[in-house]
Formats: sequence, C-alpha cells, structure tokens
Amino acid sequence: MDDKDLFEQLSSGPFSRSGFDENLRRKINDNLDNPRRGAKRPSFLRLSVISASFLFIAIVIGALWSWRSFDGAEKSQELAVPTGQASASSAVEDEDETNKTPHSAVVIGLRKDEDNRRSSYRTVVVAPENDRLIEIGSGNGIWMPYGTKFYQIEATDDSLGKGDQRLVAYLEGKRSKQKDTDAAQLRRTEKLLYAGDKYVSILQTTNIDVKGAKVEQSEVVVNQLPTLANRAANPDALTAGNVSLGEALETQDPVAQVERWAVVRENNAWVAKQAVKTSGVYDVAQIRQWPSVDVSLTNTKVVKDKPLTIDWAEVERIEPDAVDAYTSKDGDVALIVSDDQLKLVAHRLPEAERSSVTIDLAPNESIVMVQWAIQENYVNTWKQWFTEWFSDSSH
Repeated sequence: MDDKDLFEQLSSGPFSRSGFDENLRRKINDNLDNPRRGAKRPSFLRLSVISASFLFIAIVIGALWSWRSFDGAEKSQELAVPTGQASASSAVEDEDETNKTPHSAVVIGLRKDEDNRRSSYRTVVVAPENDRLIEIGSGNGIWMPYGTKFYQIEATDDSLGKGDQRLVAYLEGKRSKQKDTDAAQLRRTEKLLYAGDKYVSILQTTNIDVKGAKVEQSEVVVNQLPTLANRAANPDALTAGNVSLGEALETQDPVAQVERWAVVRENNAWVAKQAVKTSGVYDVAQIRQWPSVDVSLTNTKVVKDKPLTIDWAEVERIEPDAVDAYTSKDGDVALIVSDDQLKLVAHRLPEAERSSVTIDLAPNESIVMVQWAIQENYVNTWKQWFTEWFSDSSH
C-alpha cells in the first residue's frame, strides 16, 4: 500500500466498519440523555438509599417537633410566670375581687337625746353572710371594741330618781353592781359624744358636786376607756385624768396643745373642737359651733378610720338625702347617713349585684361610734359574739 492509499483510509475516520462510526456515537449520546430505567442497582446501594431516606424523614420530623415544642414553650413562657409570681398575681386579682365583695363587719353606736338632757344608747351590728350584707342584730348600750375584747357602755340613772344620768363601762360578761355612795350629793349628767378604739369623748354637766355645792357647770373631757370603766372609787376620775389633744395624738405640734376639746362629726369626718366656754352650762349643739382645731384625727390613735373612699356624687346617687358617709378600711362597704335612716351598701360591686341594709333612725338619734373589722377571723368572731349577746334578753 502506498502512501496515497493510506492517507485516503485515514481520512475516512477510524473503525470504518463496525467500529466507532456515526451511528455508534448517536447511540452513546442517546443513552447518556436517557439512561435505561430498567437498570438494577446493587442491593447494598438500595439499602443505603432507603436508610438515608428514613434518616432524612426522622431528622425532618425531629426538627418540626423541636420547633413546635420551642414555639409552644415560648408561648407558654409569654402566658405564664414563675410559681411565686403567679401566686402573687392571682392573689392580687383575687384580693381585688374580694375587696369588691362585702367582707367587712361594722359596729355602729347610736345616741338618742331626750328633752331633759338624758340620752339612751343602742348598738347595731352589720356583717357579710354569703357575700351579702345582713343585720346581725342590735342591743342596748354602746358595745365598744377595745383590743380583742368589747366593753359595754351604759347610761345609768341615779338611785334617788333625781334625773341624773352617768355613764358606766365594763368588760362584756364582767358587769358589777354600781356603787351609789355619792348619789346622795352628786348630781351630774353625762353624754357620750364619741367612742373609738381606746378613747371616749364625754360632755359632763354637773349641778351639784360631790361636796354638795351647787355648781351648774358643763365641761368636756376626753379619756381612755379603762378610766371610765374603773372610776367607781372616784367619780371625778375622768376630769382628773383628762387627756389633752396633743397627748392623744402624740405630737408636739403647737396647734394641738389644747387641754379641753371634744370629738364631733363634721364634713364627713371626726374633728377636734376646742372648748371656748369654760363656765356655765352648754349642750351638744353649742359644742358643734366651737372652732375646729387645725389637725386631722383621721387615721390616728383617736380615730382609726381612713379617709372616705367613695365620691360624694356617688353617695348622693345612692341616697339623694345623704348628710354623712363612712367607708370601711378596705373600701368594700359604705355607710350612708340621712336624717331618718342608715344605709349600708357594697358600693364597689355592679349595681345589679349590690346588697344593702337599711336601719331606721329615731328622732334626735345620731352616730357616736363606727368601728370596722376587715380581717376574716375578727369578722367571724364578731358575728358569733353579737349573735349570742343580742339574743340574751339581759342585754
């Protein structure tokens, strides 16, 4: 074969017969573009693929579960607080709700004035029962709480029938017979102006003193309750032990250095009135005209009450004829006073849910004491005691 023939064969491409020709290249390309679906993979490869698939699914499910758990925990964290804080928050909400529900008990002391300077006294007790206010009962005299006990203050007539009337006080259940050793000479009428916590404010009018001398003298005294209870041996113990305003308030404020003063009700508060008349006879109406001392008795050792917690507009809406009002220390009960009645109402509740108690007042009858109990144990004790005491005919 010469060079010319060899060149011609090479120019036609290799594998001219059944070798690598155009048809073979086309088949190879077709197979590359469309691999045969029937081709079988080795068994170990199929198992690897299946395992990988299950692993992938497990990872996805785990991720989703973790995400949902985290999301739920995050939301729970937003809605919840630590146990202590939750209890505190719940307690605040419960307390606020409880405060709106009537839970305070009140002991109300009333004085009824007669035409002859004499007075009669009674006490009314109102307390909650099943979230509603009810009247527990009423009894003669002033039942004054003193610490955890009660004293009963009564007006007693002299044994000779001269029209005198003096106040006596004794611990409940420890009443003793009053001595009349000075009744033959002393002629005195006493009127309770105020009773609260441990102090009593009294108007004394003496016609004849213990020595038999005619004096016709009125004076106001403020003293602690035990002094009134223990003065049997000394009829002048209240006057001798009179407590000044500054001493009662435990203050050195010059304004409060008043020796003779009285506690009366004015502008929805108990106020101190300074005695301006030191001789002669005077009455309660004149005392009310005395100048008020520029000190506050509210929330002190003389008057434990807090300022009124109800707007006067709301008071008048509840009782258009209201002239005075009191509220419990927790603000859950309002005592609204008009000329002829007392109304106690759970004013913080919605109007449709409010309970109220109405107490009729006699002519010339006024309040001399309002004492509250807000703690459940005291409220329950008061209810139990007064139910028993008022059911006893001797009271």
